[in-house]
Amino acid sequence: MGHRKNVGGRALSRRRVRGFRRLRLLVFTAAIALVAPIVVATSAQAVTHTFTVNSLDASVNARDAKVGDGACATAAGTCTLRAALEESNALNLSKDSILITVADGFAGNINPVATTSTWMSTTTLTTVGDTGAHFVVTAPVTIDFKNQVTITASTDTIAAVFHVNGPDISFLNMSHILSGETSIVAGPNANGFLLDGGATSTDTNYFPERFMVLREGAKNITVQNYRLQGFYYYANLTALFLFNAQNNTPIENVTIDNVKITYPTGTTCNSSNGSGCQTDIIQFYPRSQSSVLNGFTFTNSSVSNLTSRDGLAFSRGTAATSVRASNINISNNSFINMQGSGTGANNAFITLPYGPLAGSNRISGNEFVRATSGQTYAVAWNGNTTSGSAGELSIEDNYFDGYSFTSVYLINTGDVKVQKNTFGARSASQTRPGTAEETRDRTSLLLDNDFNANGLVNTWFPAANAQVLAGAMPAQTIPTVSSLSPETSTCVATLDVLAPTTAPLPASTVDLDVYWTADRTAEVYLGRAEAVTGTGAKLALNLPVGPQSFPTTEVGGSHNVTIVNEDTGAASGYLRVQTIAHGSKQSSQYSRLVGFSGNCRPELTINQAADQNDPTVARDLHYKIVSSLPLNPESVTAAVVGVSAVGTAATIDAARLNPRSVSVTPIEGSANREFDVVARVDDSAVVTATVAAGKVIGSGGLTNRASATSTDNNVTFSNPVSVKPDSFTLVKGEPSGKDFFFQLGAGAPSPSSELRFASTVDTAGVQIGVKLSTGDSVIGAGETTSGKVRATASAGDVPANTKAVVSHALSSDDVNYDGLVVRSVQVKLFSTDPSIQITKRAFVEVSDSSTPERIMATGDEALSGTRLTDGQSVCFVYTVKNISSDDWATALTDVAVTDSDTRLGTNGVIGSIGALPIGQSSMLSACGALIPGDTTVGGGK
Repeated sequence: MGHRKNVGGRALSRRRVRGFRRLRLLVFTAAIALVAPIVVATSAQAVTHTFTVNSLDASVNARDAKVGDGACATAAGTCTLRAALEESNALNLSKDSILITVADGFAGNINPVATTSTWMSTTTLTTVGDTGAHFVVTAPVTIDFKNQVTITASTDTIAAVFHVNGPDISFLNMSHILSGETSIVAGPNANGFLLDGGATSTDTNYFPERFMVLREGAKNITVQNYRLQGFYYYANLTALFLFNAQNNTPIENVTIDNVKITYPTGTTCNSSNGSGCQTDIIQFYPRSQSSVLNGFTFTNSSVSNLTSRDGLAFSRGTAATSVRASNINISNNSFINMQGSGTGANNAFITLPYGPLAGSNRISGNEFVRATSGQTYAVAWNGNTTSGSAGELSIEDNYFDGYSFTSVYLINTGDVKVQKNTFGARSASQTRPGTAEETRDRTSLLLDNDFNANGLVNTWFPAANAQVLAGAMPAQTIPTVSSLSPETSTCVATLDVLAPTTAPLPASTVDLDVYWTADRTAEVYLGRAEAVTGTGAKLALNLPVGPQSFPTTEVGGSHNVTIVNEDTGAASGYLRVQTIAHGSKQSSQYSRLVGFSGNCRPELTINQAADQNDPTVARDLHYKIVSSLPLNPESVTAAVVGVSAVGTAATIDAARLNPRSVSVTPIEGSANREFDVVARVDDSAVVTATVAAGKVIGSGGLTNRASATSTDNNVTFSNPVSVKPDSFTLVKGEPSGKDFFFQLGAGAPSPSSELRFASTVDTAGVQIGVKLSTGDSVIGAGETTSGKVRATASAGDVPANTKAVVSHALSSDDVNYDGLVVRSVQVKLFSTDPSIQITKRAFVEVSDSSTPERIMATGDEALSGTRLTDGQSVCFVYTVKNISSDDWATALTDVAVTDSDTRLGTNGVIGSIGALPIGQSSMLSACGALIPGDTTVGGGK
């Protein structure tokens, strides 16, 4: 068509460049890879006729030799696309009965020629320049060219490639469908047309002007899984998708799904290079009330790098410049680096039809990212309704960035649900400090509710800065329902909000949407508090941790914003609120801005519990973990507490301390901020509890950045189990042997179950005949002492002071005692009995009983025959002398002295003398109340 004749006389000269046809085709073939086609599978269901195209001929010789005979055959016997279509149209079979395809490996280009005698139709199809069609499809058919064969005219033909004007027609895997006008015209009788899979771009030249024209009456038209680029621009007569309604018969149910539209960054658009050609996405000719579109779906698609061209404009701001459209669904698309045509509300990227909207309409889940300059509004609707509702429309879950005046503008629409939308940092909004609500209109706003739009209602607003939750959730707090992924780490904060008191007021019951911004917009949607009433409320928010990604003006690019720093736990930025009428669609503008206080990483301390005795003989050692924030109790387990131990002077075996954490329990009423830790050790030791960095998790998912700090995280444990005596001498062959027993120390917990001691003589002792009267001893439940175990050794010679060891293992159902280390008994064996002389003297009126010497110096000796009274305090001094000979001619060691009066000493054990050389003596003492009987007789060896 002559739309380009004003561009340097181009329309006259371009048709005479025949000598370059072959070159252009080669260039085109190489350019196919630039816009790779999307491939879909062909269904073989119900196919009764298959016509396999084996010729690329598009001349007058491409006609079918005998139309209607069911065979695709030209006079030359080949099967061309035209012959196949003539047969298909003539047969007019039911849906899916006829398949036109190509054999695997057959490839090339069908080159429609300008001569009208080669066209299947010479009737003018549109009012925008299509004076005929190279190919006409009027009956149900499926054409699958497998993206192997293209249909591209090498000259500037003035006919459409296809005129689709019948029911149930499908084009599969059809790539590079190009003429000098329109690729596909969907005529008034087109119903159920499907284009699925493929790609078309105008890299070779600027001849093509439109990809698809839809005439009045066309219905159920779907383009999906397709890629588009280029096409020449000429005012409102060209577009990728142009609606050319020549009367008011509706065009119905047009769907564009998963279509990738790429606008080139170059600008070259001429007769030999079309790589920079760019046109509108959609266009209406005429754009007036006589153009009726019922059902327009644009979903799951992407458009990138749109320059000064129309986006999705249904109106220019008046009834005379608007089409009548209804049931519009623009969802889940990515519009990146959009410049667009014009500025102001009447030139928004999506300019909805002027006046009421019928049906259900939605704009949701899209990304609108404006270029560095361009249109100042993203979405605009003038409903031309001064009271009441202009129709059903929702604008939700979209991301807007870069629109420099208002992202969403509404006027005379009534209530419109505008919710859960987010706005990048380049979006227009009031500047900080942002202490007022955005209730003004016709100024730089995220959402502008102008006259009769959402009642101009005022919004609820934050009363103070948000606080990171550092304790129990306050009563009556309303949780916000977040759309964050369950895998997203979060930090809990609270926000106090107030209802407005100045009219126009919102509904009495509202939903409150909370947003975060780094400065003054609303980049991140945090969630919704539902069914809020009254004059104020406290909301609980989940703040996402770490970077949140958003698109940029670069295709495939992204930038991050961070609410909570995942390393430091610091929260930054600001919060604001939007009010939505509960159970309705009335939507306010956005509130003032407030900031944060608090840190989202838990900080820990661990110390011995306040009621923990130190030192202690109780087995369970209690420590207390305190966190600055509530913790996830599932993360605070015994495994996260490190327990170490260092032996003391009383430690029996440092190698068997076995320090460990056995339990961690939340302390009731602490809101999971405090935990009781129980640790145990198997022998006397100083026990230390710690929590390393990164071990516990806050309620939102952040771990503790640093190790827990402490002022006193040590507890000294004293093993309460002893064996008496733990060393003695034993003469081989002496039948009376020596006794030992097990005892609990003072203050030890009363056993709840019996303590079982298994005693074993070591190999050396067994070999020299050491035996025990029993290997099993018991301290009963509630008792403190076991029965005695007698050790004997069979007669025979043995080197003096030969050692044997009796070891013990303690088990019990009482966890206070089970597994405690028990000191071994050291047995020293001799062949003859050592001789020890013990002299026992009694003293009364003793003022200093600290040592035997002080007893004798400060007391009066009660000589034989002295009359004493029952209960009188008496101290006894034992003088022990080594009078041994023979193989005892060396010093005796570990000489244990006992008394028959078991109230003296410890159960009659007066004490032990470490070394007693032959002929030397040593003194021991014990004090007690006199009892009836002879206390002067006795002694021990």
